[in-house]
Amino acid sequence: MSTQTDLVKTGEQDRISVPRFNPAPGRPVHGRSRKPHSRHEVDHIIARSPAMKNIMAILARIAPTRTAVLLRGEPGTGKDVIARAIHNLSPNREGPFIKVCCDYLNNEQTLLELFGCDSGYSPGAARYPGDISLAAGGTLFISEIGHFSLALQKRLLRMLQDQLYRPLGSTETLPSDVRIICATEKNLEAMMVRGEFLPELYYRIHIATVNLPPLRDRKEDIPALAAYFFERYNRVNGLRLSITEAALAPLYVCHWPGNVRDLENCLEHAALLAADDVIRQLPCLAGRCFRQRLNQKISRQEEVPPAHESNDGVLAPAAAWRPVTPAGQGTLSPPAHDAALVDEDDPRNRLISALEKSGGVKAKAARLLNITPRQLYYALKKLQIEVKKF
Repeated sequence: MSTQTDLVKTGEQDRISVPRFNPAPGRPVHGRSRKPHSRHEVDHIIARSPAMKNIMAILARIAPTRTAVLLRGEPGTGKDVIARAIHNLSPNREGPFIKVCCDYLNNEQTLLELFGCDSGYSPGAARYPGDISLAAGGTLFISEIGHFSLALQKRLLRMLQDQLYRPLGSTETLPSDVRIICATEKNLEAMMVRGEFLPELYYRIHIATVNLPPLRDRKEDIPALAAYFFERYNRVNGLRLSITEAALAPLYVCHWPGNVRDLENCLEHAALLAADDVIRQLPCLAGRCFRQRLNQKISRQEEVPPAHESNDGVLAPAAAWRPVTPAGQGTLSPPAHDAALVDEDDPRNRLISALEKSGGVKAKAARLLNITPRQLYYALKKLQIEVKKF
C-alpha cells in the first residue's frame, strides 16, 4: 500500500457515502445564518477505527427516528458531516437540510433568522420565512446551541414542547414540522451551573447524544482520510498527487488539536510544496512544518500575551497554544543530554522521548504516544531511528 490509489482501495469498505443536500425546486435558501460550505467539508464518513465504527452504529439506531439529537465534540471533528448523515438516513431525508449558524449574529438577528417575521414586524417590513419554515418536512441543524441567549433558549424550548412557533410580529401560531439537530463545542453542564443554559432545554436535546471522537482517538482513519483528501484535491485542481504510506508516519505522532480540519491543512501544505506527483516525505521532516512555524510565532508573543474578551466580558490574557501537544497533557520530555536544544514538537524527538521513557520497549512507547505498534514501526523506519535499550 504505497500510493494514494492503494489507500483509496483499501479504505473503500469503511467509507460511508453522505450525499449533499440539494434544495427542492423553488425553495429559497438564503439568509445571514447560512455559511457557505467549508472547503474542508467532505462527502463521506471514513470509519475504519473502532471509535468511528461505534459512532456509525449509534447513528444507525437514532437516524431513522425523529428524536432531537445533540452532537458534541471538539472543533473539526465533523459535526456538520454527521448531521447531514443523520438527515440522509432519516424519515425526513426528502425534505430540506437547513443549517443555522448563530455564533456571529446578535439576539434579534438570530430570532429573525430562526422564526421569520410577518409584515407587521416593523414599518415597511416584508414577510420573511425563517429557518423553521424553510426546513419544514426536513432537518434544522443548529450548529452551536451554546451561543443561544436565555431568551432564545426559551423560545426554542417552547417550540420543541408544543411543536408550534410564532413568527415575529405575527399573531398566528404555525406548526413546526422539523427535526432538530444541535451541535456544541461548549460544556453545557457547566453553563447550566452558571445559569447560562436552561436545564429544561438541556434535557430536551440530550436524549440522543453523539460524542464525536477527536482525531487523536481515531488514528486508524488517517490513511483513508489522507487518501480521500488527495482524491478531492486532485479533482479540484486537476492534479495527480499521491502520498506513500511511509510518508504518513509523522502524522501518527501528532495530536491534531484542530482534528480532521487540522490534518487537511497539513496535507494541503504538503501538496503545495510537493516537488513531483508523489509525496515521499512531509515538510515537517525537512523543518518546513507550517504548524511548527505558527507555534514558534505564537511562542515569541507569550511574554506579552494579547488580551481577549472572555465570555463574561472581562479582558483576560490569551492562553498559550501548543498545536502538537494534547490538551490537559504534558509534552513528552526530550532527551536529558540535550534538553535545551530539542524542539518538543518535532515528531522525531517525540518518538525518541517515548522510547527512552519505555526503556526501548516499542509496545510501551506506542501506548505512550497513543498509536499502534505498527504505526510506531513505520514512523521509526521512516525517521531512521535505531531502537536500543535505554
